[in-house]
Amino acid sequence: MAYQPKRCRRRRRRRPSLRLPVAVLLLALTLTGSWTLLSAHVAARHDTDLFRQKAARRPAAVETTAPTEPPALPAETLPPETPPAETEPVREYDYAAPAPEGETVEDDWFADAAFLGDSLTDGLLLYGGLQGGENLSYKGMTVQSVRTDAVIRTDGGKCTPLEALGRKTYGKVYLLLGVNELGWYNDQRFYDCYAQLVDLVREIQPNAQIYLQTLLPVTAEKSQNHEWLKNEKVAVYNDLIAQLAEEKEVYLLDTHAALADENGVLPAEESTDGVHLTRSGYEKWAAYLRSHTVSPQNP
Repeated sequence: MAYQPKRCRRRRRRRPSLRLPVAVLLLALTLTGSWTLLSAHVAARHDTDLFRQKAARRPAAVETTAPTEPPALPAETLPPETPPAETEPVREYDYAAPAPEGETVEDDWFADAAFLGDSLTDGLLLYGGLQGGENLSYKGMTVQSVRTDAVIRTDGGKCTPLEALGRKTYGKVYLLLGVNELGWYNDQRFYDCYAQLVDLVREIQPNAQIYLQTLLPVTAEKSQNHEWLKNEKVAVYNDLIAQLAEEKEVYLLDTHAALADENGVLPAEESTDGVHLTRSGYEKWAAYLRSHTVSPQNP
């Protein structure tokens, strides 16, 4: 066999197989489609959850309905009405009227009392049986001279009754002035001077009760025969004293009524001279003062 040289055979290069890339491509397409679907599903799920969360955070709508009145209770179940408590009406003191008669007080009522007046008041404290009152009276005193005439004896000498009134503290001040002024023939002057005196007494003794006493009557004989001591004039002055008590809001004592008879005059047997009293007359006067007082707690 003849010798034949070896031929170099060219190795045929294999064409790359399309199966793998196609498979990869198909896998990629499959995955891509699945991812898209998955993404769409996830997004839709997310949107749904977000909507639910927002809806949950929204305040619930408030129902606005007209309020209805509660049903009325039956009459038998209603609580009983409580009537308002009755209060005692406050009664104002009538200063125009004389102090009413009350229980008779003992002499200790007058322990803090001062008496300003003329000789009639002096006789009351000497013969009437009143104990404890301060005697600041003197014969001939008037509503004017009681503040100008130094007739009251003190340890330091003499002073006016009004000055003596300011030397101590009193709970009551009794005044009886006007008999000696009946001859003034000036009613307005008497009223004005007496009003000024009441103001001065109140200024000196601001916490004291002030009692104005009406003038005592004189006997019928004295009224008929004397120039100016007239019972008619006494009545005029007593009206002025009552008017003054109302104006100044001080207590009025109708001592005239305690001594006058049914004719409005002083009984002759109760007087020594037609003006001044007997012991019996002064005792009647004192008895009136004891039974006509005003309690400081209940004026």
